[in-house]
Amino acid sequence: MGKLVLSFDPEWPILDANVEHGHFRGHGDAHFPTDAVDEFVTSLQVYPLQRSDLTLRSPGLINISVFPADGVGHLFVQVEVAEEIEARGFARVRLRTDYSRLSRFADQLSLMAKGEVTEVILEEDKA
Repeated sequence: MGKLVLSFDPEWPILDANVEHGHFRGHGDAHFPTDAVDEFVTSLQVYPLQRSDLTLRSPGLINISVFPADGVGHLFVQVEVAEEIEARGFARVRLRTDYSRLSRFADQLSLMAKGEVTEVILEEDKA
């Protein structure tokens, strides 16, 4: 089972991302522009979802892509992280989720962009 943990301190506009899947772990951090996040959250609320991407850069890299996994409502959330933009190596994790979990994630991410929450967790669907 995997998960994505996003942490944000409104005093310091850097988003911190930690991903894990089994024994594998990755970390990245990047500037957190709330306008880009608002567009991303809006795109996550479309049904049926086609594909939605959020790419944040500097000083590191956080790339979150959401796309259909199958025709029955499962989705993949693919996360790529690196501690430096120019890093040759980066971590990529693909988490399987559903619309319900994605909706909660989008709501929490929206609150984070407003400075109302400091941590958002998306856990992979166990099924």
